[in-house]
Amino acid sequence: MQRLTLDVGGTNGLFELRHEGHTEQYKFPTGDGFSIRDLNEQIQAFEQDFGLDDYRLAIAVPGLVRDNRLVTCKSLPGLTGLNPSQIQCSGQLAFIVNDMDAGIQAIAEPRHDCEVLVMCGAGLGMAIAMNGRVFSGASGFAGELGHCRIMTEGGELSLEQLASAELLRGRKQIPTEELGQGGTYLGMGLAWVVNLFNPNRIWLAGSMMNSADFYKGCMNSLRDMALGAPMANCQVHRVDDMETLVCRGLAAMLDKQEN
Repeated sequence: MQRLTLDVGGTNGLFELRHEGHTEQYKFPTGDGFSIRDLNEQIQAFEQDFGLDDYRLAIAVPGLVRDNRLVTCKSLPGLTGLNPSQIQCSGQLAFIVNDMDAGIQAIAEPRHDCEVLVMCGAGLGMAIAMNGRVFSGASGFAGELGHCRIMTEGGELSLEQLASAELLRGRKQIPTEELGQGGTYLGMGLAWVVNLFNPNRIWLAGSMMNSADFYKGCMNSLRDMALGAPMANCQVHRVDDMETLVCRGLAAMLDKQEN
């Protein structure tokens, strides 16, 4: 059976269709006004273009997801409340899941005690895996690093406000020192993660990681603020092929479900 994975991001969505060793991809814009109706129109247009009628569909969305329902979504508020009954497709919907929890399943390995994925793009999200299995917490909401608060000269702000693409909103260019400071704030957050979870590996992904100044500020801050002992055994990697990370994780989840 054909499998279609859909990563609905804060600025773009990505379809990946896998069948008999072939992969087809299609990207489309999302944004603040993107709604459940828009989502269904994109799914139906893709079905029509590729002649799909018997397939399995897995969807990843940003925000808090519990029991296949998007409880709240800051970056795509029009999708809040999304659940399986609202998806209009010709295939079989396998699940709706948080994008970070999907993404980490593309890279986590059972041999590692703890791995962390941090995505720093339109928003700031984190996922945690223990021995290759996602740790989602008591209610499914573990990993909301971006909502931690920091006191700054400008007042008390969330880490997401200080160290994600919110820095870019309404601005064509950001001074080098501001990008470096944004990275420094993220490194501070990662130091908390290292001290709390003692991870084997931290994976960094998202558009902000493409800035050399941001990345440098992040790594310098992380090394300065994390405890030496847990940091000594922690490897930090940037994710290869970040654009398809979530779809690859959804495919891995479908594999596990089918096996």
